[in-house]
Amino acid sequence: MNKKTITVFAASILTCSVFAGVLGTTWANQATPPATTQQETKANEAAKQNMFRNIKLAEPALLYTVKGEASVFEGTYQYAVKQGKHVLAKGYGTASKGGPEWGTFAQTIKIARSELIGNEPLMLEMFEINQENGAIINKLSIPLDSSDTVKNTKVFRNLKLAAPSVVYTVSGEASVFEGTYQYAVKQGEQVVAKGFGTASKGGPEWGEFSKEIVIPLSNLSKNKPSTLELFEIDQESGAMKNKMVLPLK
Repeated sequence: MNKKTITVFAASILTCSVFAGVLGTTWANQATPPATTQQETKANEAAKQNMFRNIKLAEPALLYTVKGEASVFEGTYQYAVKQGKHVLAKGYGTASKGGPEWGTFAQTIKIARSELIGNEPLMLEMFEINQENGAIINKLSIPLDSSDTVKNTKVFRNLKLAAPSVVYTVSGEASVFEGTYQYAVKQGEQVVAKGFGTASKGGPEWGEFSKEIVIPLSNLSKNKPSTLELFEIDQESGAMKNKMVLPLK
């Protein structure tokens, strides 16, 4: 049997109770977006007409990461995240080496908000599939709300769970200089994430874009709604222009 080191960056093992207490509260607060001023409304309309259009926000998700080592047949391991008997996510990954050697691997797991059920805790299961009969073998169950060290088994060892993150995905079209747009996620005046992206075409043509914004859950306040700002930087003055403000739910 080939064995592999599992480096599972499973975007942190967290329970639904933690999610409900922090992220759930954050999303609940964001369900009532902040009031948009008349000035912001006019700016949004101008940005929609001139620089951004057909903007869509995907449902937010939790991102988990786990890392470690595995010693499994051909380096292939299976995983599933559950709430009770409800499977939220499942799949497989491959370690850097197959058993009987130990190989490393990194695994990310994304769970949409709509998949979560109340405050029931989350459980990560890692296992192999028996090559002869298809049965689950060598299963390791890890509570996502536990800060305890994960015990080593004969096929998994040195597993570490990273802190969870929230993922927002925005897509649409932009007509901006050289296709480059800027973004910022704010809670009030505090910037919790910022960066830039590139559309498929530069202005004055319209280019398509899609951007995944990952924010550590610990960076978000559970008492403040969040907004996403899309904008350009003026090439002469460096000032922000053509800003579009979107509430994040």
